[in-house]
Amino acid sequence: MRTFSIRFFFSALLITVMLPGCTPKEKPTSLTVANSDTSVYLAFGHQVADYATWRAGFDAAESTRAEFGIEIEYVMQGEDDPNLVWIVASAADQASAEAFMVDPGLARSMEMAGVQGEVYRAILDAGYFSDLDAADYNERVIVQHEVRDFDKWKDVFDGHVGSRERAGVVDLFVSYPIGDTNDVHMMFGISDPTEATAYMSSEALHVAMRLSGVIGEPRAYFVRLAE
Repeated sequence: MRTFSIRFFFSALLITVMLPGCTPKEKPTSLTVANSDTSVYLAFGHQVADYATWRAGFDAAESTRAEFGIEIEYVMQGEDDPNLVWIVASAADQASAEAFMVDPGLARSMEMAGVQGEVYRAILDAGYFSDLDAADYNERVIVQHEVRDFDKWKDVFDGHVGSRERAGVVDLFVSYPIGDTNDVHMMFGISDPTEATAYMSSEALHVAMRLSGVIGEPRAYFVRLAE
């Protein structure tokens, strides 16, 4: 999987929602509106100088996160680059998440832990989540892209979830930053790397980008759950 470009990978995810004859025969796992005490999620993506050093500093900052009510959901590393780190965390409300994002202690701890370059950060709506246990999927893909109309895009996306699942690509969540429904963030579990790779190699993939309603170039990151 690691040899595919972002455009090629994302086209693979969308091809099932664009081509006829892809109606699933089995009942797929659908995404539903999140129903929990969590109001928002936080997403961070960045490079670090050394993962082991960073992880020690990250773990040591647990008390700081607790002050803001931030709970870590997943820590993930790049499939090819273990020093690429993605974090998904939860917060009880938007105000707590915003306060944490601008806390000077967070900036200091990231610098001391060896975070390098630009840090991607977003506060995401609770969004749509699978009823599957996401921890069962060690290999994942995080995808971000713009759409012209979220509701129309999601109707099409939901229509062929079964086709993705048969290819070993399992929907885990779909969300967007608060106040911007057209900036879509997704996470997929890879349940069958062989099938997923074959799925992404289809000659028909090039049509998906033209028909999907996505604006601009999607970003995709192959990651796995960190130890």
